[in-house]
Amino acid sequence: MSSQKGNVVRSRPQKHQNTFSFKNDKFDKSVQTKKINAKLHDGVCQHCKEVLEWRVKYSKYRPLSKPKKWIKRSSKET
Repeated sequence: MSSQKGNVVRSRPQKHQNTFSFKNDKFDKSVQTKKINAKLHDGVCQHCKEVLEWRVKYSKYRPLSKPKKWIKRSSKET
């Protein structure tokens, strides 16, 4: 298996190749999805912004039911 520890050589190429990127609004044409895609994530640190953008891109983002307080991350933690 390719996941065995120490097995770094494959005997065959990758079975499936991605020919197109994931589209989070391909089948879901709802109003909520349109709002999520149009939302700008500003006022947060760069790391949090990247996380939020990834979650929107791959349909993992869920809007909060009520606002939360954002805790600023220090540069020492990253």
